[in-house]
Amino acid sequence: MNSESIENKTGPFVHTVFFWLKNPTQTSDREAFEMAIRKLIQTNPQATSNHLGCPAESEKRAVVDNSFTYCYVMLFPDLESQNAYQTDPTHLLFIEEASHLWERVVVYDSLSLNH
Repeated sequence: MNSESIENKTGPFVHTVFFWLKNPTQTSDREAFEMAIRKLIQTNPQATSNHLGCPAESEKRAVVDNSFTYCYVMLFPDLESQNAYQTDPTHLLFIEEASHLWERVVVYDSLSLNH
């Protein structure tokens, strides 16, 4: 596939984070996590777009992993913005408020082929 033919419709830098809560069935933990991450979404200046979701009830296949509790996707205009996000007070506050709720976090970062 020629990289010139790939259209960039999401943003050059995609930051995808999967969270596994310690107590995913505990309503109070889910509410606390959602409150903290929604505050991050509303106040963070670096991201140009956000997506917060839970596992979809997709067809069960060997390649589908829906074991996570939440998926959070942020789009950034460039690597520098994502790097600034890592030390931004809004991100640090989210970690402070919610890190006690999760047992595992996995991050996948990707840069557009058109970048």
